[in-house]
Amino acid sequence: MPDYRESQVAGTSWVRTGYIAINNPRPQDGTPSATYVEEEVLALGEGQERTTKLGNLVEMFDPAATFDLEDPVSGEVIGQMTQYQLYVAISSKYKDAARKRDLVQVDPPPEPSAE
Repeated sequence: MPDYRESQVAGTSWVRTGYIAINNPRPQDGTPSATYVEEEVLALGEGQERTTKLGNLVEMFDPAATFDLEDPVSGEVIGQMTQYQLYVAISSKYKDAARKRDLVQVDPPPEPSAE
């Protein structure tokens, strides 16, 4: 007996990372790592998508390790980078974002007195 409202479906599926968590302990407390939280996306057509959480992929920091830089649209390899260069880029981007935030959080000028 078929399941309730059972139907055959066609679609396209792929695996992606939904978000990345970076663990950046102090040197005496351990090695930095990145956790990629993976999900499978199933596109059913007509704008319908279903996602399924797949789990975590954890990679420990190796400053000398290199990896290919892939264009996210074409998949073409456009260069290489070391994990240390990535670490520098992320650290620099954090400092940039923090400075921008701090500029906004400067105390506002005092309100003019009502006379």
